[in-house]
Order: sequence, then C-alpha cells, then structure tokens
Amino acid sequence: MRLGVTTFGGDGGKSGIGRYIRSLLAAMAKSRGTDHIEMLTDKDERAAFVPEDTKSLDFPGILRHPVGDIAWHQLALPALSLARRYDALFLPAANRRLSVWSPVPTIGTFHDAGIFHLSSKYDRSRHFYLTKVLPRMVRSLDHVLTVSEYSKRDLVEKLGVPAERITVTPLAADRSVYHPVDRKEAAAHVLQRFNVQEPYILYVSRLEHPGKNHVRLIEAYTEAVSSHGVRHQLVLAGSDWSGAEAVHAAAERSSASRSIHFLGFVPEADLPTLYGAADGLVFPSLFEGFGLPVLEAMSCGLPVASSNAASLPEVAGSAALLFDPYDIDAMAHSIASICLDESLSARLRQRGLEWSAQFSWERAAQSTWEVIRRLAK
Repeated sequence: MRLGVTTFGGDGGKSGIGRYIRSLLAAMAKSRGTDHIEMLTDKDERAAFVPEDTKSLDFPGILRHPVGDIAWHQLALPALSLARRYDALFLPAANRRLSVWSPVPTIGTFHDAGIFHLSSKYDRSRHFYLTKVLPRMVRSLDHVLTVSEYSKRDLVEKLGVPAERITVTPLAADRSVYHPVDRKEAAAHVLQRFNVQEPYILYVSRLEHPGKNHVRLIEAYTEAVSSHGVRHQLVLAGSDWSGAEAVHAAAERSSASRSIHFLGFVPEADLPTLYGAADGLVFPSLFEGFGLPVLEAMSCGLPVASSNAASLPEVAGSAALLFDPYDIDAMAHSIASICLDESLSARLRQRGLEWSAQFSWERAAQSTWEVIRRLAK
C-alpha cells in the first residue's frame, strides 16, 4: 500500500497538533511493515516531521500562508494523489486543512471543535471558514480520527459526522522522553537555560487569550501567594499568540509580578527538565481537544491541577486535582494544595505515573494503521 501524508497545519511542530503529527508519524513509520509512506511537507519543516527512512515531497514556504495552503489542498492535492498512485491519503491536521474531494480514500484527524465553544477565538473570516466551510469538508472524509471521546461527541453533535465513521485514538506522552529525572540536575539546567530558580509551578501552553485562561491563572496565583502563603514562582512556557498582550498586562498588574516568568517558546528537548524541576503543573485551559501537557507532566512525576473543562477530565482521570477554570478561588486553592500539601502531592505523583502509562503512541499508531489499511482495501 502507498500512503500519502500531509503535514500542513502542524505549526512547524511548535504546537500540540505539531507534536501529534511528529510523534504519531514516528510511531507509524516503525510499524508500517511493507506499506510505503510518502510525506507531503513544507521544505523548511521537513526536519520537524519526517521520520528517518521516510520519503517526502517538499514544497515551498508559500504554502504556509493559509490562502495558498487551502488552495493547494483543493486543486493540487487531489491531482497529486492520483499522479503518485496513493492507495490512501492521511491528513493529520484535518481540523485546519482539508480537500473538498479526493480521488482516493481519505482519512483525517479532527482534533477539536473549539470554535463552537470559544466563538471569540478567531476573526470573522476564519470563524466563517471553520463553522460553515470546514464541517462540510469533514463530512466528506471517508473516516475521521479524533483524540478524545469529547471531541467525538462534538463531531457527531456539532458537525454531523456519523458516529460509525469516527475512531478515537488518544494521544500519549513519549515515555522515552517524558519520565522522572534527577531533580538537582534538572534544576541546574533550568537555572542555566532559563534563569529560573526553584521552587516553581508550571503551565505549558501558548499565550492565547482568552482560550488558554492565563489571565485567570495569574489572578488565582496572585491570590494563592497573598492568601495561602504560596512561595513558588509561576513559570509560563509558550510563545505569544492571539491576545498575548492581555496576559502580559495581567502579569504586570499582579502584586506577585516579580515571581511570574515568561519563557516564550520552549523546544521539546528542554521540556523534560522543565517538568522535572517543577513542583507541579497547573493547566487552567477553557477548552482542549485533548491537553497533552497533562500526560507529559504526569509521566515526569508531577502532581497536576487541571481545569475540568471539555476533554480534560477524560485525559486526567482521577490522577489530578480538577477545578472550575472560571472560579479563581477554586483555582487558587488547587495551586496552594499542590504547592503546600506534600502528602497530597505524593499521592498525585504516583497516580499520575500509573495513569499516564496507559497511553502510548504505539497504540495510537496501531489504531491509525488499522483504519487506513481497512479503507485502502
């Protein structure tokens, strides 16, 4: 079987979707057997996505522009699928880039329907595309993969995709990368690399307001410091995105502003030590199709306090403290709990290690191959 795979819409590997593409395709490449994979990718992003011993067709950077990218998917990709004689086509960022039609069986991963829950997330033109155009294209897929049962319900209820054409393939933390490390060595690396001293709590997410809920987190952290006696610093790891100016302004207003650190984008190579030196992860997002940092932190042995919104209770299970992301007092109490209650933190660490071990990229790759091979026949 010849499988074509696109990587467009993966943000060069610097987002959750990008990490999904990279991790899943690496696992798929190891389990492909006699099947052949050919990847269609941006030439500047090849190193981020293409596994070793995997062929690729590299395209110019102009396709990174949304208009050029969308046009290419409608006009060039169907013809290319025929010319390259693919038996199936896999679009791992199908909630961003899709074709109206395809001459070969096409499988796409739809990560989340966040636009239906956070209507202010995008400008008017993108909102129209995501709510009116994209759902029709999603329904044209031969099969849809998604990353959580929550997202599957959204696909059925909000986009009208038949449940029998949807397969849930949960994400995972790569345990060869994310695992407990020597605390002293990790702290020394974080101090040298980011000039941040322990103790600290961590939030790994791009700075997107209001969806990622940084402003309420900063307010809750300020309350935890002033009212609960928390002495930990707050470390925010993620690049500026839409609305980031509101997050920076909230930090400047905070009475604990000197203890709030913005690291910008953190390469994945630095994340295990950043997790390893932290005393906990706080994940207050208002909406997630999955929420991969929750599992990554658990795999590194961190206690986790997470929002109870969208898919996050499903991802965190009973291994995290859950709070209402709109309730600043509840969030502050959760922050204080993982910072000050050593007995609770120890229990959460153990639960997190056991829970996160149930997820694997190998299992996700196996499920993905099963769907692709079935449709290719």
